[in-house]
Amino acid sequence: MPELNINPEKVCEIVEMGRELAGLAVSTAGDDTSSGDDSPLETVVEPGEGRDPRRREMVAYLGALDAEEQVNLLALILLGRGDFSLDEWDDALLTARDSIEDKSADFLVGDPALPGYLLEGLEAFDESCE
Repeated sequence: MPELNINPEKVCEIVEMGRELAGLAVSTAGDDTSSGDDSPLETVVEPGEGRDPRRREMVAYLGALDAEEQVNLLALILLGRGDFSLDEWDDALLTARDSIEDKSADFLVGDPALPGYLLEGLEAFDESCE
């Protein structure tokens, strides 16, 4: 079995941060842009992109990972997304390494599906966040 070179606990931390970010959506209740139930919703309007402290925290966390951990994290995302199978882990690592070059940790943030991809990837390694 291939070796995952990032601690699953770190991946689970990123999953939790990603879940917090994925839940940030501006309500359209009562603004005439939606159809259906526009009953009042209790929402929190979040600051714009780049000013959200949770996003900054996640970017800082990802930036603090060493290069090999970042590569493994992105390869895990690719695995969870279905781009590669576990048998193709070495190819996923190569693709991840190429994708990360010349980019900041910020490019790993922002996809609401990120937590799901990471959980699927962990599952392929018989790991979980439970």
